[in-house]
Amino acid sequence: MKINKVSIKTAIVLTCAGILAACTNLESTVEQQTPQTNNNVVPVKTTSNKLSNAYYRALIVDGVYQTSQNRGVSLELNSSVNMKDFETGLLDVSRSVFSTEEYYFQEGQIISEQTASSWLGRQSEENPDGLNPAGNGATDAESRAPNYLSQIVEQDYMIQTDKGFEIGGIAIGLAMNQIDYYTTKDDKDRIYTHEQKLDLAKVEENAKQYGNKIVERLRQTEGLGSIPIVVGIFVQSPQDSLAGGVYTFEGLSTEGNSVAEWVPRNEKKVLFPSDIESEDASHFANFKNEIQSFFPNLSGVTGVGYYKNSQLHNLEIDIMTQFYGETEIIAFTQHITDAASQYLPQNTQIEIKVESIDGIESFVARDQGTQNFTYHIFD
Repeated sequence: MKINKVSIKTAIVLTCAGILAACTNLESTVEQQTPQTNNNVVPVKTTSNKLSNAYYRALIVDGVYQTSQNRGVSLELNSSVNMKDFETGLLDVSRSVFSTEEYYFQEGQIISEQTASSWLGRQSEENPDGLNPAGNGATDAESRAPNYLSQIVEQDYMIQTDKGFEIGGIAIGLAMNQIDYYTTKDDKDRIYTHEQKLDLAKVEENAKQYGNKIVERLRQTEGLGSIPIVVGIFVQSPQDSLAGGVYTFEGLSTEGNSVAEWVPRNEKKVLFPSDIESEDASHFANFKNEIQSFFPNLSGVTGVGYYKNSQLHNLEIDIMTQFYGETEIIAFTQHITDAASQYLPQNTQIEIKVESIDGIESFVARDQGTQNFTYHIFD
């Protein structure tokens, strides 16, 4: 098992080695870096601006943004929407522990690509650190031992001291399968794809065990004995779903080798139009009918609602068009803002994209708690 060693005093990535290591003569600046005459100094600074208080300023080492050490094995999930929600959702989990005012963001530099591959594999004599259950030789969905854990993502949260930047916290996201997609071959090497549906309660139970094991392993790394580690459990949506997965549990370990308590996140995604009757579904249907009557040749209108504690937090709507005229897009976008103001839920963050085969034609948005929409029409 290979975990990149880290010193809590100076947790900075060395560009020459590509690992996180204890180092000396590190000099950090938050604003512009002054020229250095000492070639041994690795200049470190942060982005000076934040897009909003919801984002972290990022750490820049020697003028380069540091990508994840295990990026090669953590980029693929069931779909692109799952990948996006897996990473951005972990930021939301982290914000409740690591303030965006006090901490700086750096992609994971502790779990190496080799380690991540080992942990994601099945447990075996050759791979004793594998977190997924050992294979049993079965290939049918009824008796096969499934892969529960799909991906691991690490995010590092840095703090600034008079000696430079040091690691102040770690976030670990575990992407879990609720459908395990796998392939088999016949005697003529023809490939067949299968689906194995998993029990959600069993998925989450295993995820908590995996999270505790990862915390225990990280605690064995020099400098991480008392660093806060937050773990989020992400359950993927199926491959063909337009809605991504959600984080179902989060847990924090401030000391010791396990998470002290797993807290439910109470999140869900709902795809609109929906067969389930609700006030939000009715609002969306009225909005859809209104804009389709204005431009009846639309290819499709779909929405994904994100709910937290049973309340609609934000709604993302995609509208596919079959027309490309500039004046048509302008008129349609203006009508969308009128219809959205009239029919869509109030006090909800709204994002609406108008797309064609050429890409995004226009964008309409409203922040939560505001009444007015902003828009942009792309040339």
